[in-house]
Amino acid sequence: MIRHNASAPIDPAADAALLLRRIGFATLALALPIASLVSRRAAVVLTPIGVALLIIASLIEERGQFGRNLKASLLSRPGMILMGLVAWAVLSLVWSPYTLSATEKATNLLLAVALGFCGAAALPERMRASNLNLVPLGTGIAALFALALLVAGNMSTAGVSPGVERGVSVVLIMSWPAFAWLLSRARGLSALGLALAVGLLAMTRFEDGEAVAMICGTVAFGAISANRVVAARAIAMIVAGLMLLAPLLPFLLMPIASRLPDDLALTLGIWADIVSREPVQLITGHGLDTVLRGRLTGGLPQDTPTTILFEFWYELGLVGAASAAICLYFAIRAAGQMAGALAAGVTAAYVTAFALAVLGFATFQTWWLMTLASVALMFTAIARGQYRTERPLAPLMPQPAANSRPKAGGPASS
Repeated sequence: MIRHNASAPIDPAADAALLLRRIGFATLALALPIASLVSRRAAVVLTPIGVALLIIASLIEERGQFGRNLKASLLSRPGMILMGLVAWAVLSLVWSPYTLSATEKATNLLLAVALGFCGAAALPERMRASNLNLVPLGTGIAALFALALLVAGNMSTAGVSPGVERGVSVVLIMSWPAFAWLLSRARGLSALGLALAVGLLAMTRFEDGEAVAMICGTVAFGAISANRVVAARAIAMIVAGLMLLAPLLPFLLMPIASRLPDDLALTLGIWADIVSREPVQLITGHGLDTVLRGRLTGGLPQDTPTTILFEFWYELGLVGAASAAICLYFAIRAAGQMAGALAAGVTAAYVTAFALAVLGFATFQTWWLMTLASVALMFTAIARGQYRTERPLAPLMPQPAANSRPKAGGPASS
């Protein structure tokens, strides 16, 4: 008689959670890079929506898991250091002369950090490959779309829209989780095709520094792939050292200032003058958002440095710079301990984002903070999708059972 397998019981709540998680992750991985090319506020709108859907899916599936994951993330060493840095930035509102704009900046920073923690806590312990395949799909489509928009803009009289240029930056930083996922699944040809599209896209962004930052990220990717332990330690020390010893840089570079471009030499002179004139303020800083507002109101010269190395020390002082350096050091060292291509991809993303900030690109702008939060969530999801189920090998020859009967005519069992 043929027996039919009993069908699994239908669980509407579990199906709803899976659907909401698929939509939420698609919002971050698929919709965000494409929409960033046509809307200036795509990251600001889509990142909270995607995270909210992930949280709802987690609460439907298992209510207590989200709270436990969030508590573990906040109480971890990197989480506590990051929360301390954010708390110091909020506390600097007390002595910031531009309280209104600084409050808005602190709110955006708090929102981006909160979305990162909550989104990571809402992700399941095992991510499905069907969801993670959306990461390279979204980045690849967005890269081809961006190339088409750039070609069309260069051929028209209006030129390339600033919104497209901002979207290109989103596509470039989101390419690192896409590479990490493809290489972790040994999809070399797909990774090569994506690298060609992203490389062509990066070549169009030399003026604002995105191409240089991507080159730095590529060097970090290769170094981690060659020697993960040594490279991660070296990169972490370089990044943390630059952040911690930033006030010494203008004095170290002044002897060669005559060989540098005039505008760069002038910027170094202003930086050295500010450090020498206000050494006490190096401890507490002047308060959040004082560099931008000071330049606009005339409190600082127009050629004041726009790099994050100067802004962190000027606004948050030694406490903020040291917290950021420690946070970056432990984050990069932790990235180096991940598996294979994931370690290289996370480290390359850190280096690219840091290089962009050093070059003065969108340091604390809301859309950039939301983009970085989305990239962090994609890496977290990819890390939870690295499990592999190994099937046992079938034996070449069937082995007789231990309790089988002897054949007729054979020797009787004792």
